[in-house]
Amino acid sequence: MLNLRIVSLASPTQPATDPLSCRLNPASQIWVQFFDNDPAKPFTQWTQYMLEDARLARSAVFANYHRHPRFTYAVGTSNGGYQVRRAVEEAPELFDGGVDWEGTFIDPRGPNLLIDLPPAIANFPAYAASGFDPNSLAARNIRAAGYPPDLVSGTTSLWGLYWGQFWEVTQCQWQKRFDPAFQTYPGGLNDIDGTGGYDFAARAAADPAIAQSLAQVATTGRIRRPLITVAGTMDALLPIQRDARVYESLVRRGCELHGNCDGDRGRGDRERDDRGEHRPAYRLYEVQNGNHIETFRGAFPQLELIQPHAQRAFDLLVDHVEHHAQLPPSQCIPRGGAIASAPAQAGHCAELFAP
Repeated sequence: MLNLRIVSLASPTQPATDPLSCRLNPASQIWVQFFDNDPAKPFTQWTQYMLEDARLARSAVFANYHRHPRFTYAVGTSNGGYQVRRAVEEAPELFDGGVDWEGTFIDPRGPNLLIDLPPAIANFPAYAASGFDPNSLAARNIRAAGYPPDLVSGTTSLWGLYWGQFWEVTQCQWQKRFDPAFQTYPGGLNDIDGTGGYDFAARAAADPAIAQSLAQVATTGRIRRPLITVAGTMDALLPIQRDARVYESLVRRGCELHGNCDGDRGRGDRERDDRGEHRPAYRLYEVQNGNHIETFRGAFPQLELIQPHAQRAFDLLVDHVEHHAQLPPSQCIPRGGAIASAPAQAGHCAELFAP
């Protein structure tokens, strides 16, 4: 699916000809329209396309090599990570396992982007006006919404990079798909113009169709193939406390409910519960100081790259599926470290930022 098209390169207000357009950030005069907001492109198609793509790939292998592939894996980042989760939830006949790199969490009860982004969008201008004071009310509000602490270098702020490139335009993209009746501009998302910010709970209470639409694309946590999530503690687009850790809890609750947890021992899909059902392994590998956008490390060398750990996670997954090797336990990967069989810090990272 294509990404977006430019609606206007210089318009101080939303172009009247395109009510689905979004500005790149509150200070921008560039307006874009996302193709996945077109009426014919509902987000429910994402999973359908992912599964159909797997079928096409398997057919292509057969056409060229005269045999079907022995193993098929799903790997993706951000919304692609969400796709991996849906793949191992919905189609165990197509996928043997997946690596979810900082996937998007979706639940109409929350968390979801329509709940999580508005506090960051609304509070950042006051935080910037405070001179990036970490003790300001605006900064406390952003952290209270689940975001990691900010990093500041001169006049550059990590939160500022997200504010300028991702926060509002992502919120607009999702709001226009799930709640198109909301008056996004002027100021509707962040209250810059005093018209009121976006309140998902109030909007969903007034129109149950909003939550119902989100429920159609929600992640369930009922994985049916081994899955590894790799996520950074300094992710300020999909904060780890509101995305990766919540999905981990959902997986754990589901396996505890059905009595088929693998106990984090690593032999997940080889074991069976008392009903003979498979117990797919799940791991969360947290990258200390990893963030959503690898290139932001250029401005902030305190950040860590996630890609090497995602690649290693894939190698471990393949070894687990194809050779029944144990998966290392869920863990915090320290700065400069690697996924370990006997980690110094199992489970979650103690702090979101480590100097």
